[in-house]
Amino acid sequence: MHDRLQPYSVEVLFEDHVTLSDGRSKPHLVLLQLTSETLIVRRLKTAQVSSINNKDFQTIVSRNVTLKRHPTTHSFGFSIKGGCDTGFPVLISRVVYTNAHLLHVGDAILSINNEDISNLTHDEVITKLRNISTDQVNLTVKYMNHMAPYLHSTSSTIRSAFSSVPQFIPPTSYTLPTSASVRMRRQKNRLSAEYPSRYHRPGKQQQRLSLMLSDQLQDTEEYELLSRLLLCENENERCRRQLNTFAKEQQQQHEQQQATSSISILIDEDDEDNATVDYVPVQEYSLLYAYVTQYLSGTDKLRTNSFQLHTLDGSQSGIIIADTSVQQHMWISRINMVIHNLTTRTLTELNQTLLPSEQVLYATWLHERVTNIDQNRLPEWKAMFLVFKGSDLYIFDENKPPPLCAYDFICCSRVYPIVEILIEIISSKYRLDDRQYCFTLTLSNDIATQCRYLNFETKTELDEFNSNWQRSLYMAVHGLKTRAFGCMYQGQICRLIIDIFKGFEMLNNETNLILWSYTYDQLQSSSDNGRDKIYFEFKHDLFSLNENEPTVHIEVQCQHLRILIHVINSFLTVKLIGKQDDTIIQENLSSD
Repeated sequence: MHDRLQPYSVEVLFEDHVTLSDGRSKPHLVLLQLTSETLIVRRLKTAQVSSINNKDFQTIVSRNVTLKRHPTTHSFGFSIKGGCDTGFPVLISRVVYTNAHLLHVGDAILSINNEDISNLTHDEVITKLRNISTDQVNLTVKYMNHMAPYLHSTSSTIRSAFSSVPQFIPPTSYTLPTSASVRMRRQKNRLSAEYPSRYHRPGKQQQRLSLMLSDQLQDTEEYELLSRLLLCENENERCRRQLNTFAKEQQQQHEQQQATSSISILIDEDDEDNATVDYVPVQEYSLLYAYVTQYLSGTDKLRTNSFQLHTLDGSQSGIIIADTSVQQHMWISRINMVIHNLTTRTLTELNQTLLPSEQVLYATWLHERVTNIDQNRLPEWKAMFLVFKGSDLYIFDENKPPPLCAYDFICCSRVYPIVEILIEIISSKYRLDDRQYCFTLTLSNDIATQCRYLNFETKTELDEFNSNWQRSLYMAVHGLKTRAFGCMYQGQICRLIIDIFKGFEMLNNETNLILWSYTYDQLQSSSDNGRDKIYFEFKHDLFSLNENEPTVHIEVQCQHLRILIHVINSFLTVKLIGKQDDTIIQENLSSD
């Protein structure tokens, strides 16, 4: 998170007024701006004005106003909300600057051209205004003091991602240096370094010339050279003064534009007088590897119409409170879209430095439910970063930040082969708390935490994770092809081979002879004793139509039972994925 005291020209994709709470002071209105890389929070500061908004305007006395159509847009220059179908009167929600002296946000429209509209719906009022044939309209309005703050807070502006950068920037107490001013400042510093200030005083050049030439008056060439050098100094000094004068003029013009362009009005609930919007130092949060959460920190309780942004450096945005759930989901989806684009771009650049077999396929934030057994506390949820890279799973928890380069993967201590992990989606019946979209991640070789209970905030994120896990598993199994385990079978030292194409094979270690072999389709069931034995049940003849044909029961003893079970599950999952893909291909061919 970066604090910026000055605005700068940046392409804003979306902006809206929301409420921000830091948990220490009273919530306040802010302007939230989303760019292609950052989320900007501009806090609003109120400055009293009496020329535009005064006490006479605050009265409840109705008044008549006449508005004219804009010659270009043919609109009357205001927006409305409400209607009899919403339970609220028809209210002015936005006013263009040309009508700011006539209408105000919070005015209720009582009649249009002397026709009562109290019984009209929102759409009917819109239609009535559009059907006015003349170039002007007469409105009877009455200011609703208690509604104005809500209308100001819900007023929003959407800017297209492909539109040009707006020329007007809300006034601030400071002015950002432009590229031209930066060049002027650097030129000034360079001149000051090359020509110290003691040589810039009036008359100093002539004094220096007389001192330097006192013993060299007869030398015409040196006199000419020194004269030219001093003339260059004079010219540089003149240019420096011109640059300073130009910079001051630009500063004054910018301040005048800010003073004349400030027409937005904000009603502060704590202030009895009206106020104009003024933007104080902004906060900028980088969205690279950031994540948004709707839950109260560390709990399974959802916030109402609010969310919080967490950044890569550990900073937080505070609680961003929206007016409606629609506005909340809109903000979350747009921020997640920018985060996804930045993550994709970062991983693409990172993959250019990695081998084809070590490519990063997927990376995401999610939350883990942590139970503190030693401490008498309730379980809490903590964020963790998960990466599918090559044939391995990388976990970056609170002690390790997400990877920004290939070296970060080398430093990661939680690395697990994808074929040795087990993922199970948790149904609503078996959830441990109120968080939805949960799954378990069972790690075969992690003694500290063998089973992790994880959560995504939306079903879309869970489905995307499941799809990328299957894709990574498919590539890992086909890259591995076979996996062998040392075991005991009927008192013999053997090795059990799991082949992605052949199925299961048992070989004697001494003679290297195949004791038995079965395909995946012949496997009927499997079970284990939870310690060191696994039991297989195979169908002897795959193509037999006799349902009463006895099955073959095989008992195998293996010291790495958990890893063996996970590998078998991974190979079976990949075979199932392959069958589903073949079915889809055949259906597409038949449809063609």
